[in-house]
Amino acid sequence: LQGSDYLNYVFGLKESGKIRHIGMSSHNPVTALKAVESGLIDVLMFSLNPAYDLVPKERDLTEVFSEVLCGEKQDFSGLVPEPARVALYRACEARGVAITVMKTLAMGTLLSAERSPLGVALTEAQCIHYALSRPAVAAVMVGMQRPSDVAEAMRYWTLTDAERDSGEVLSRLGMFRADGHCMYCNHCLPCPARIDVAAVNKYLDLVELDKQPADSVRQHYLSLAHTADECLSCGACE
Repeated sequence: LQGSDYLNYVFGLKESGKIRHIGMSSHNPVTALKAVESGLIDVLMFSLNPAYDLVPKERDLTEVFSEVLCGEKQDFSGLVPEPARVALYRACEARGVAITVMKTLAMGTLLSAERSPLGVALTEAQCIHYALSRPAVAAVMVGMQRPSDVAEAMRYWTLTDAERDSGEVLSRLGMFRADGHCMYCNHCLPCPARIDVAAVNKYLDLVELDKQPADSVRQHYLSLAHTADECLSCGACE
């Protein structure tokens, strides 16, 4: 994009004082690192949480997921941050690019042992603290639906360092469970039948895991442009 009409327009806004900083959003650490190293951005909105950061030592994550889906047990008691993500965080810190964190709670799945791909439950404060403790992180966003969600997020400031720390929980990780856990990211799209896969799974989880009234959820589900009964079983999303 360097030298493009779009960037020329953005740089013009910055030079005129209409905006003060240029930022971008990404889920991919390799792409994000290229943007940071280009020197064109000041702020990066990036998906960051323990489930995204941690992979087994000397293991290819694709192979790991394949083995788990085939029912092979894993012992991932020794976890290290994924190298590409570590490189991104360090580059942001070195170049003064501030990170604004999204997916702090991984759509709330990290708060439940049954739903988390890590197989353990973290508290909201632990997820927030994990993100804030990464290099270059300046702000953390947390999704909220109810006033009680706001109160729970703000409770972070009343807790001790020990209560915020996720290190002890993460150090006790054993089985890494990838099967059956949708993170609602829609990276499986596009669907040939145009089904919003994340929305379908979210409504299913609301009933089965969150115990929401089925009648209420059904109305939202049926309002989707394309529902699961239109699935072609083509396997593209897998």
